[in-house]
Amino acid sequence: MNNTQIYAAITEKIIANLETAGSWKKLWQIPSPVSLNGHYYRGINRLILSSDPFKSRVYGTFQQIRANGGKVRKGEKATVVVFWKMSVNKDEETQETKRMFLLRYFHVFNTDQADFDEQGLAKIDQLQSLVEEKHNESHVDAEEIINGYQNKPDIHFSDKDDRAYYSPMADMISVPQMKYFANASEFFRTIYHELGHSTGHPKRLNRFDFVSNRFGDEPYSKEELVAELCSSYLAEIAHLELNIRNSAAYISGWASKLRDNQKWILWAASRAEKAADHILGIVSEEPIPADSSEVEILEPAMAE
Repeated sequence: MNNTQIYAAITEKIIANLETAGSWKKLWQIPSPVSLNGHYYRGINRLILSSDPFKSRVYGTFQQIRANGGKVRKGEKATVVVFWKMSVNKDEETQETKRMFLLRYFHVFNTDQADFDEQGLAKIDQLQSLVEEKHNESHVDAEEIINGYQNKPDIHFSDKDDRAYYSPMADMISVPQMKYFANASEFFRTIYHELGHSTGHPKRLNRFDFVSNRFGDEPYSKEELVAELCSSYLAEIAHLELNIRNSAAYISGWASKLRDNQKWILWAASRAEKAADHILGIVSEEPIPADSSEVEILEPAMAE
């Protein structure tokens, strides 16, 4: 698969999952999938694997399944997942260093797509138990998410039924008081969305350029996707109800944007989870590229 094909495959998978689920939040609801080597899938990979019709949350490559006493059944189809690996190269003439992100992709199968021996089944059961335990322990109260956000921006609760927004210049969030919302879930989801934006400030994750981040342009739209995914992720952790904005028209609008900009979802998903981690006080050292110019895609054989 070339660069265009891998971005297209990932985008179409996410769109299909979103259309099936009917909500960004539902894509985060399932317990985090895990590989047979114990690695939890995050960001884009969690979204990719979110709507698979399997009871097991354990996955593996063909080789990993075979190494654990399993055999993929004939006719089963694999799913593509991706991982970043950063490489730093030095120019021998100029002595300048340049970083490059290698996007490695793998074909994985759910363990329900394979037959295992007793030892393999025991390992799967153990991993499945750890996944469910991790999922059950991830709940945080809605207000605690806000209160626990260290070095957060000022939050102003307006006494008018007005728009909610984050001002990067003032590093301030303005949101209408709860009484103006249909329910508490809508209120907290709106705050989470603006909190997601606030993580892009230079003193936090330094994600966006204030000058070019204008309504309707590409940086603005990409940042909106980050904030929306972050809000949905936090809403799931807080066990909030679904957002009424997740209508058919809303989903269709995002599907159209993603198809026209097939690199967006890969760019946004990792940043959204990184933003949520920052709000939750979780330190994430996972490197991510600034843009597609830093990315080189490796074939699966090279990635192995």
